[in-house]
Amino acid sequence: MKKKFLLGLMIIIVLPVLLSGYGYYNLKSNSVYYAKNTPHKEGAEPVLMMLVDNLGWIYNPDIEGIEYRFDGGQIIYNNNLKLEEVPCFACDNSEEYYYGSNGYRSYSFNSDFQLTYCRDRREGKIDIKDVDVKEVKKEIYKVVQPVIDRQTKPLINLQWLFDIVYRDKFNQ
Repeated sequence: MKKKFLLGLMIIIVLPVLLSGYGYYNLKSNSVYYAKNTPHKEGAEPVLMMLVDNLGWIYNPDIEGIEYRFDGGQIIYNNNLKLEEVPCFACDNSEEYYYGSNGYRSYSFNSDFQLTYCRDRREGKIDIKDVDVKEVKKEIYKVVQPVIDRQTKPLINLQWLFDIVYRDKFNQ
């Protein structure tokens, strides 16, 4: 009787821990896939945000010309575009996003992926009202699209859970 009680107690304790651990891992490692299908407000970019937020968790395919860095921030470089400067897309631990373009410009986005700052290394600070944000986002996608395209579908689809967890992040 005591053995059955202990077995039942172990199942009650261990099973939820294992399930929540798998759920956490699933959401992190498949976040780009889920972000493609999640509802979001206009201007938010869940795919780009999840890509660099979870770069250490997602599948980082070995693509010639694509480099990943994890020292201090999470950065994707794309050397395949044959440009004068290597464009990169990054985030830091404060949930700010950065894009360094070929044209000596760097852009900063806040945690809602709204442009907050633009600077040209030759000309200095640029008024963000003069920046075509849609064009900048297209450039960013061009840099990271090979990595996005290589993300796989999850074994167990937890889209519903992802949508609940990240609802506020993408819709504020």
